[in-house]
Formats: sequence, C-alpha cells, structure tokens
Amino acid sequence: MFASARTNILPRSLQQTPRTPVLRVATKPIHRLYTTPTGGNKPNQFTMGQGSNNKSGGSGKKGFIFGMHPFAIFASMTLLGSGYMLIVKPFFEWNAIQKEQRDKKKTEIDSASYSDEQIASFPFDKKTVVFVLGGPGSGKGTNSAKLVDDFGFVHLSAGDLLREEQKRPVSQYGELIAHYIREGLIVPHVITIGLLRNAMMDHPESDRFLIDGFPRNLEQAKAFEDTVCKAKKVLYFECPETTLLERLLDRGKTSGRSDDNIESIKKRFRTYVNDSKPVIDEFAKQGKVITISCQGTMDGVYKNTQDQMNKFFNEIGQAPKPIAETAATPSKN
Repeated sequence: MFASARTNILPRSLQQTPRTPVLRVATKPIHRLYTTPTGGNKPNQFTMGQGSNNKSGGSGKKGFIFGMHPFAIFASMTLLGSGYMLIVKPFFEWNAIQKEQRDKKKTEIDSASYSDEQIASFPFDKKTVVFVLGGPGSGKGTNSAKLVDDFGFVHLSAGDLLREEQKRPVSQYGELIAHYIREGLIVPHVITIGLLRNAMMDHPESDRFLIDGFPRNLEQAKAFEDTVCKAKKVLYFECPETTLLERLLDRGKTSGRSDDNIESIKKRFRTYVNDSKPVIDEFAKQGKVITISCQGTMDGVYKNTQDQMNKFFNEIGQAPKPIAETAATPSKN
C-alpha cells in the first residue's frame, strides 16, 4: 500500500499518464497529425497506428510513414502533372525550337561571310580602290554605273549593300541598319566595312573597285584603310544643296526608298555637312581628291568624270580598261 501510495505522490496536473494516440485532421493543408505519447503535436513525428491495434502493442513508439490522405496525394499528383503539361513541357519545347532557329540562323550567317584565314590571304593591297563621294542625290550611282562600263570597275554601293543586308532574313543587323537609315544617321563602320570587304572578296577577278557613298566620316575612312586597303583616289561630286533637294524629292516619287522623304533628306544633309565633308577635306590634303561639278547636263558631267579618270590611270601607269582576267570566286565554306 505504501509503495502504491508513492506512485501518486505528484499532483495530477504533473502526472504523465500514457494516452492513446488521437487522430486529428487539419484543413490547411489536408494531412494527418498524430499526437505523441507526451501530448505534443509534432508533424514530423508519427506513431504506427492507434491503441492496441498498433504492431508495437499500442506503446506509441515512433516510426515513419507518408501521412498524406490518399485523396490529397491524388490531387497533388494531378496538379503537378497538369502544371508540367501546361507550363513546363511547352516551355522546354519552345526553348528547343528557339535554339534550333538560333543555330540555323548562325549557320546561315557564317556561310555568308568569309573565314579569318580567307580574309588574311586576300590581296586587298593590290586592288585599285576609288571612293566616290558627294551629297545625297549628287549622281554618285549614275556616274559610277558608266565608269564600270568604260574602265572595268566593280561598283560597290555602300548604301545598296546596307539595304540588301537589312532585307536579308537571317541578318543579325537588319533592324539596326533600318533605324540608322530611317534617321539619316551613319551606320557603325564595323558593319559597313564588313559588307564592303565581303563584296570585294566576291570579285577576286577584279583589280578595280568603285566604292560609292563611303566613307561617311573620318572614323570609317581610317578603319577601312587600316583593315582593308588604302584608296588610290577620291571622286567628289560637288553640287548645291538646293539642287540636291530637288533631285531627291523627284527621285522619291519612284525610288521606293525609305529615306527619300523630306524629313530624312534634311537629316542626311546635316550628317553630310557635319561628318562627310571633313573626309573630303582630309583626302584633299593628301592630294587624292578629284572634284567634279554636278552643274550642267548629265552627259557633260560624265564627260568631265571620264576625262579625269583617264588622266588618273595614265598617272599610275595602267591602261584605262584592263584586260578581263578570269578567276574562280573563293568559296565561303
């Protein structure tokens, strides 16, 4: 009796009598919480069953089971599966398509350019390069086309090359070029020189190149002569701005060019005066400029141009019209 009495010596509030685990259901989220024998609700501690039906004899020993309700498991798996099908899987498929398109575009871009080895081995320094400069509408293109027939030049128009590159579907510079042309600004020289260099390499059989509308500023001129070759001469078509404006507005009726409008024309005039005119002044100091007045008839202007080019070729010891030489165009691959 004495020993039995001592078992209840502690107050009832402090006695820890074993209790049968009680099943409780929480609503957020739906899962089972089991109470431990000490009465604490600990989600990470679970008992194996309830009462005497427990394999451990109802002693409340701790074990580990996945305590989610089967419906909750099913709902979670359904949501995860739906999320994967609706979001994750389409994203990966889209990303794979984008990568394939990028790789294809890069391949097409690479196939449209020459390798570093091909560029280094091309004899740029043996080519006769003549820059053709003048304000917009001064007749650079018209007279260049005639010089091609009479002197065997390959005519490369910087503006035409830029517009072609802008329209090329795989071009990585198309939008940039369109912006600069629309605003009457000078396209970065890295782009323009790259296009001109590739165009020259497309014609290895030719030793004479007319580069029309380039360089547009001193930076372009220096970069071209440092990375490609030096120009032998500069043809400068001089024309009053009022005459240029009349020509451009008339040309804009049929040219379809985005820069043949009054706003773009005014911007091009400002760019020409601020950036391009100093180029002519710099080449004039080197004695390389041939000035052609655009006043008069088209035939009269070209006759003056033709006479000046005959004089130039005589000075450098070349025949006015070279004998055509055939050569295979180097592969870009």
